[in-house]
Amino acid sequence: MRKQLLSVLLLFCVGLTYAQTTFEEYKKQQRAQYKQYKSEQQAAFDAFRKKCNEDYAEFMKHAWEKMEPQPAVEPVKEKIVPPVVYQEPEPQQPPKQEDNKQIAQNKPDDKKVQPDNKPDTLTKVNPLDKLQAVNEQIKSKPIAVQPVVVVLPKPTPAPEPIVPNVEPTEDPTSTVTVKYYGTVIKVKFPEPDKFKLKSMSEDALSAAWMELSEDAYNVTLKDALDARKKYQLCDWAYVDLLQQVTEKQYGQTNEAVFMQDYLLTQSGYRVRLGADDKQLYLLIASQYDLFNRSYFTIDGIKFYAMAGKVKGLKVCKAQFEKENTLSLQIAQPQKLTTAPTDERTLTSKRGVTAKTKVNKNDINFFDKYPEACIGGDGTTKWAVYANTPLSPAIKQTLYPQLKEVTDKLGEKEAVGALLNWVQTAFKYEYDDKVWGHDRVFFAEETLYYPSCDCEDRSILFSRLVRDILGLDVVLLYYPGHLATAVRFNQQVKGDYLTYKGKNYVVCDPTYINAGVGRTMPGMDNQKAKVIALK
Repeated sequence: MRKQLLSVLLLFCVGLTYAQTTFEEYKKQQRAQYKQYKSEQQAAFDAFRKKCNEDYAEFMKHAWEKMEPQPAVEPVKEKIVPPVVYQEPEPQQPPKQEDNKQIAQNKPDDKKVQPDNKPDTLTKVNPLDKLQAVNEQIKSKPIAVQPVVVVLPKPTPAPEPIVPNVEPTEDPTSTVTVKYYGTVIKVKFPEPDKFKLKSMSEDALSAAWMELSEDAYNVTLKDALDARKKYQLCDWAYVDLLQQVTEKQYGQTNEAVFMQDYLLTQSGYRVRLGADDKQLYLLIASQYDLFNRSYFTIDGIKFYAMAGKVKGLKVCKAQFEKENTLSLQIAQPQKLTTAPTDERTLTSKRGVTAKTKVNKNDINFFDKYPEACIGGDGTTKWAVYANTPLSPAIKQTLYPQLKEVTDKLGEKEAVGALLNWVQTAFKYEYDDKVWGHDRVFFAEETLYYPSCDCEDRSILFSRLVRDILGLDVVLLYYPGHLATAVRFNQQVKGDYLTYKGKNYVVCDPTYINAGVGRTMPGMDNQKAKVIALK
């Protein structure tokens, strides 16, 4: 019996060993097949990309055309509309006891309607009475609005490169290191890097393109694309990063501009090269009209000069398939290294207090962000700022403090609490006085700078209401002034507009102390425009 048991165990062990060996062989076979497949796929990618660049380089020899730029679009100077302080009424004193009899005798008819235009009052109905304005006497007045006719483009993901995978070679490399708004980013170049333009002729530039499209510069393209993904860089940040990297490698030279053009085309962007007798210029197609930059219209598309204002150029019209236009929208927070600012305490007149810090690296990045609009309509510029999300760090620290207040309130009162916080916790100041020109803030900037104006407040308020309360908000533009309107889930009295079949109640962050539903005096609601937000 014992011998039989040992035999069974031996057979079992032999079978197990055989099974393990077979499984290992199977795994090796699968890895080999996958490696072969990957190698074949990569070879196909490389061949496709090589053919694209060969065609592009050949086209570069003949595709240049002398063009005159369109004048740079200048931002419209808005008239200055000062803030207005809503005067809250003094609380009524209860009648003296000796007058009660007389009042009773003169009691008005219960059916008589009382005046309908009394201002808001604050009534002590619970411990949060300071945050709840009684709005029963305010009328609901519809606004005849003129919706913005320009449709804002939806945020788009970063363009896909010409091929989905770029494999670097094993040749020697050197590393270029830049500190991009506090974030250390490294990009490798071949070592030695002998890239040098021989001349500005079409043939020389075509030959240079073929030189860059050789395998040696794959490592440069791969590192650039990896950095874009790792740090969630928006389109503008990626363009800006490539400029810093290439100028670190080649200086402010034609070689740097040519390399920027090459890396951007390989990354999937719609760009063109311009040239005069001595200098190359990078031209980028943008969803938005970039202010203060000359542009060239090529096949109906506007290409903006990254150098700013330029004169007539010889422009190369060579292009790649599936090019993507640059977006100025920041769809997701960028992962720049955190450099926290000092804590700031912001307290509203009605007692809402919140402490916040911001990332100084974000502030420095926003400071250089280009201002732009769509289709020449200056009112569209604010959508980029209002649609940009606050960083996760701010949401994790600021939002819980505000939610602690709003969670205890009804929907209308919660909006009113946030409205009053933005109205009274921030100092108002004119941009001309602080900056010398109009300066729009991203929401994070309003939390950082010591003062702000109507557009900055509206952008921040719209962000808070959408994120904290989950309510839809539109920007409301009057000539020279920006406010907001909120779509409530319940009927709320006050000035309102109808947009896409839904009612939005006016909330003005610059009408100091005014509650939900009140339009700031001097604003003509018949001339208001709606700017839709996502």
